Amino acid sequence: MERSFDSHITHSFDSFCKIVIRNEARNIKKQYARLRERQVSLTEVSEYEKSFIQETDKSINNSELFIVLGMELLVSNLHLAEAINALNESKRKIILLYYFAGFNDREIGETISMSVGGVWYQRRKAEEELRERLKKRYE
Repeated sequence: MERSFDSHITHSFDSFCKIVIRNEARNIKKQYARLRERQVSLTEVSEYEKSFIQETDKSINNSELFIVLGMELLVSNLHLAEAINALNESKRKIILLYYFAGFNDREIGETISMSVGGVWYQRRKAEEELRERLKKRYE
């Protein structure tokens, strides 16, 4: 009787191990399938998308310097700097303070005497303009 019970335990454990291994194999196959769906060949990547993954020279020679409220803010992407220059003065100031100086909407509003809602609205409009200009540039 004892030998039969030991045999049963052995077979149960063996079965359990096989189930675990089979399920892990399924999980790995699913994970590889998801990766294959999401992977894109570098030949299929647009110039706009490549600009985000390429390493660029960020020296002062390949950057543009903006002075806002006495702060010197360096924008290393020349295409982005060109698009920022095309914005009107208030939107340019809001974008530079928010993204390059690390100010929040309330702090920007206090420094340029504008409401928080006004700063938020102007920032969103400026972001849309920048997005459109950069999209046109890379199409």
